[in-house]
Amino acid sequence: MALEQRLELKHTVSISPEAYQGLAILAMPAVELNMLVDAELERNPVLEPEEIETDPAEGETDREGRDEEERAWDEWVAEYEELQRLDGASERDPDRFAEVHDEPVAASTTLEDHLLEQIALSAVDDDVARAAKVVAGLLGEDGFFTGALDEVRRLTGVDLRTANAGLALVQSLDPPGIGARSLKEALMTQAESLGVRSPLLDAIIERHMEDVAAGRIRRIARAENVSEEDVLDAIEVLRSLNPRPAAAFGWTADVSYVAPDVIVREFDGEWVVFPDFEVLPMLRVSPRYRAMLVSGDGVDEEARRYLREHVKKAETFIRNLDRRRDTVVRIAKVIVETQREFFETGRAPLKPLRLEDVAIELGVHLSTVSRGVTGKYMATPYGMFELKHFFSGGYRTRTGFDVASTSVKQRIRELVRAENADDPLSDQRIADLLADEGVPVARRTIAKYREELGIPPSWMRKRRADGARTRGALR
Repeated sequence: MALEQRLELKHTVSISPEAYQGLAILAMPAVELNMLVDAELERNPVLEPEEIETDPAEGETDREGRDEEERAWDEWVAEYEELQRLDGASERDPDRFAEVHDEPVAASTTLEDHLLEQIALSAVDDDVARAAKVVAGLLGEDGFFTGALDEVRRLTGVDLRTANAGLALVQSLDPPGIGARSLKEALMTQAESLGVRSPLLDAIIERHMEDVAAGRIRRIARAENVSEEDVLDAIEVLRSLNPRPAAAFGWTADVSYVAPDVIVREFDGEWVVFPDFEVLPMLRVSPRYRAMLVSGDGVDEEARRYLREHVKKAETFIRNLDRRRDTVVRIAKVIVETQREFFETGRAPLKPLRLEDVAIELGVHLSTVSRGVTGKYMATPYGMFELKHFFSGGYRTRTGFDVASTSVKQRIRELVRAENADDPLSDQRIADLLADEGVPVARRTIAKYREELGIPPSWMRKRRADGARTRGALR
């Protein structure tokens, strides 16, 4: 076999470890990130907390020189995640600031609830949405589609093409890789959503997973006619993917503790947003070790290499923390500006606000906003709110006033609470009452919102009331 040299031009996609770390840090809730910071402080001796004094009234972040960094950051963000909201219906005192750093809340929705919320907000016809809901109910614990399209078709009464469209809708939702029918499909879907898919990565996922597990790098390189370095880069990307797309979701709602990423306070009539540095402290590279590296006095070459490596890691970690902090604060400022009436009183209805609106306002990728609001909390004078709480589609009243769908849901809840148990409100009656209040909402939409709120239909509420009276009479 004759050996020959030849030039070959090919396009490959790679992503730096810094970008991987940045994506992970942006997606982390504050409590989880605080644990990561503690671990990093133990691992890296040149990293240390920085004591700072923050004047929230002067808490504007300097954006000069960040534009290029933001564009690079947005290049690798993951897919859009739709929104859920926490119930903020309790009575609030606008004159009392309830600063709570660890507050028990419903920590996470189940995977199925998370998918159903996204399906409800998807612009698809009812048959596709119905098929997608059934698909969501047939997912296994790891998030793989364990059913069959024929089963979806039988359960929903739709044709096979619509059932397949329902599966495709679920596979387009968050988390990336959900609804895949195999591990290979899940990994490729995630790589596609991250923008890191390449022919070599596809080949490794398709043909060389056992070789990866056994560390047979040279065999992969020979089989795919690439360098070992290319293989190692592709494996680094592969290791960033999740073989269990639903691993982050429980199957039952639980209670956990959350900490605020940002705090909102009023100063001289203006609402100011600033990070909670008690939850997530500022870090710095130790001046002592940096001076040792610069001067070189009494430091041998091996120690200098050690210091250079750990200073670089520390600077990367600090930079990614700063990016996350800055991103969440900027999103929170848009929320406060948009929902100003709510922050003024604590009772005003929310205005419609979409992820796309914030992305356009900040000039960032849509998924940057999605990651920046998921699992992030805001401490306000009226309690703790997840940032997702302030996002919603909306309706326009007859007077031209915009009302968020979260406010419509809240009004539905209030109407049901106040209804006559002997004559519960039907969906059509609720729609009529809202129309009388100037908010026209279709009966079908009322039914959808009622289901999302976990409110049974009127006939079931009446039966429960009758049953309660019967049990009372028997006593």
